[in-house]
Order: sequence, then structure tokens, then C-alpha cells
Amino acid sequence: MTEPDTTAPKRLRHAGDWPVPAPRRAARGTELRRLQDRLPRCPDEAAPVLSGDGTERAMLIGQAPGWREIETGLPFAWDAGKRLCGWLSVAGIGVDEFRERWYVTSVAKCYPGRAPGASVDRPPSRADIAAWAPTLERELELVRPSLLALVGGVAHRYAFGQSARLDQLVGRELAWARAPGATVVCLPHPSGASTWLNDPAHIELWRRGIEILRDRWAALA
Repeated sequence: MTEPDTTAPKRLRHAGDWPVPAPRRAARGTELRRLQDRLPRCPDEAAPVLSGDGTERAMLIGQAPGWREIETGLPFAWDAGKRLCGWLSVAGIGVDEFRERWYVTSVAKCYPGRAPGASVDRPPSRADIAAWAPTLERELELVRPSLLALVGGVAHRYAFGQSARLDQLVGRELAWARAPGATVVCLPHPSGASTWLNDPAHIELWRRGIEILRDRWAALA
């Protein structure tokens, strides 16, 4: 089996069949399921996007779903998900493990849309982030992950403040008061529109982050 080229993370993608299962939910009668069932609908009446049943020991927080995620209800359901799962495979996390053993959510849970004339999705607004913050904080309290991956600048700034910079976070083993006891790993957003990984120095930080994720996942698994 050919080893993945970790010198070019932007070219790493999931290979093979691409599963798009139904999003998972907590067991009925649990506090987490009550939270999930109470989530408000998105402005277009779509269901908010997340997947997990609360038994997971690992959690991933992204920034917001895209339109493909809104269609399926599944986080990271399309192109960015294929790149993310390519990265996770380097850390020893297969796509089925990611879908079944990670609680996957985001800072905002509805599609923010695109700015007029733009070709990429806009990030969630401050109002979006503020509206969903109580839900995300409650998810963290109920799931209590031992391993937490924060993906993208919005998730990084949510956890570590507006002045947080990717090059100060990626490649380090971190802690966050909202996730007591968890190892926190930051990764850049896997969108093809992101330019952060064009810098070779950033690729080395990304590689270190993947190594931390691999070691901590192996300890959990």
C-alpha cells in the first residue's frame, strides 16, 4: 500500500467509496437527544447539521455546514469532507471510524450562504455564532470528549479568542476550559479555497498536528 504524501496535504483526499450515512443521534430519553430534538430549524427550514450519539470519546468542531451538508444532514459530506478524511487517514482514522466514533458538530449549524458575487461560502456571522453558542457549549458538556479537533479559523477563534492565529495553534497539543481534560488539536480548514497550506512552514505545522492526533487517537482506540 502506497504511503500518503504528507508533503502535499492539499492533494490528500479520501480514496475509494465515499459513504454518506444518515447522521447519528443520541438515544431517546437522554439529555443530549432532548437537546438535539430541540434545535431550531435553519432559515430555509433545513435541519441543523451534526452527527453523534454522545458515546464518542472524540469530537470534531468545524465552522459551519455547506449546502451539500444541508442536503444530507451529515457534516463534511462532500469535497471538504473528502480532504478532511484524507488527512484523518494519515492519523490512522478511517472514514468509517470517523463517521461512527466521532461526535461531529460545528460552531454554527446552518448554511451561511454565499456573499453576492462570491464563488465560495461565507463564514458564519457573529450573530450566527452567538445564536448557536449555547448549543455548542451544551454539546461539549454532555459529550465530554477526551480528544477534540477544532477545524478552521472560526472554530479556533471561538475557542481561543479573536486574535488566535493558525500558526500559533496548529501543530501543538492544547487545552481549552470548555473541554476539561481533553487534548485539543487545531487543523486548518480542508476547503480547497484555503491558502494557508501553500506555505511550506505551515505544512510542517499541519504534519505535527496530524502526529499528535494520531498518537492521541491510538491511545483512545
